[in-house]
Amino acid sequence: MIKSLNEHLDSLNYGWVSFIIELLIIILAISLVIFILVKHVRSRNILIAYLVIFALLVLSIIMGTAIGVAITLTAFILLSFMTILYYLPEYKKIFAKKIIGKPSKEFLTNQQVKDELIQTLLKAAEHLGNRKIGAIITIEKEHTLNTLVEGAVKLDALVTFELLETIFHPNTALHDGAVIIRGNRIKCASAFYQPSQKKDIPQHYGSRHRAAIGISEQSDAFTIVVSEETGRIATTIGGTITGNVSLESLKTSLEQQLIVR
Repeated sequence: MIKSLNEHLDSLNYGWVSFIIELLIIILAISLVIFILVKHVRSRNILIAYLVIFALLVLSIIMGTAIGVAITLTAFILLSFMTILYYLPEYKKIFAKKIIGKPSKEFLTNQQVKDELIQTLLKAAEHLGNRKIGAIITIEKEHTLNTLVEGAVKLDALVTFELLETIFHPNTALHDGAVIIRGNRIKCASAFYQPSQKKDIPQHYGSRHRAAIGISEQSDAFTIVVSEETGRIATTIGGTITGNVSLESLKTSLEQQLIVR
């Protein structure tokens, strides 16, 4: 293999320089594919940086300056690593959607069960909000959250006001994290989500709210958040957060989001 590579280099007019050009063209092509897939608004600036470095490299090769080639090649490699790190949150979201997004097979069985669950969640949200007890309650919809359930404390218990109150009480071991509900059962507690990387989230939203937005970006789940600072209720769905939600509005949202099948 080494002999074949040497023969290949010897057959080129510019030897190792031509080999580097071929390698850079391949890397550039892969990078362009990544940009197209990610479709990030700032990718144009990074693309311009790539093109400038590539132009300087070609100029250095034409002028025959080995130092220029070495510097531009180093800059190209560093920019590639920086690009990967910059887009890492986007890759995580794509990967998380593929893992989390499996169809769920467990839903509420009838309207009576749905109404009972809504009343329980409203009572819990009001109780926690009045006492400024922080909480995250995620309701699974079409897509399962199995990977998150596996990494949390499994319960598989019927949703009750008493259980929710106990879980989120500040002195309990499970209060820090989220509860995931599937159907009318709490599948787990103390689940932790990847926080949203959005730049436009208002500063008054804390880590719980960012986590709730994060899970709504990765799945179709509906999440209720209670702030421990203000006691206000917020909800997230589809990457969007709605703050200062009244109990009446929360009831309407639950009626729309809970699935009976």
